[in-house]
Amino acid sequence: MLLRLRAHGSSITGAFDDASAAILGGAVLTDNKSLSIIKQLNLDPFTVVITGHRERKNLRSIDRLRALSGIYQALFSMAINGDLWRAATINGILVAESLGYYNALEIIGRALRLGAVASGVSGNGPSIYAVFRPGEEGPFIDYISSTWGGYYLVTKLVEIRYLVS
Repeated sequence: MLLRLRAHGSSITGAFDDASAAILGGAVLTDNKSLSIIKQLNLDPFTVVITGHRERKNLRSIDRLRALSGIYQALFSMAINGDLWRAATINGILVAESLGYYNALEIIGRALRLGAVASGVSGNGPSIYAVFRPGEEGPFIDYISSTWGGYYLVTKLVEIRYLVS
């Protein structure tokens, strides 16, 4: 599979972790440089709302993300040590600010005020995720529908399907 990703021209740092999580299920923490899986976490079946604000991907400021690599390493350690949702939220806020997704910051803040356990920009954006306990996503969906034109997708986290040792 990794050879196919490389042949396709996909970014390994973006493709390996996403592909691992999609195939294995659960949360998968990876070392994208060595293409290894560091830790798998089985998560509660939270509800995830994915939305966007119809903004184009902005990678002009990608160097700002690289400048924060030390912070991202600290967030990775935070996630490995069990504080996954806080690490994911801080990561998503840093990406939004670094790449200039200011509307995303408003949406993330609203999700958190409405009870999300985590929210942030997904990957390099511009899509935004918000993770809720089942049944608590309604007010956020109402907000998205009334404020941002109702562009959203609702899904559930998937349990670990395959365990890599």
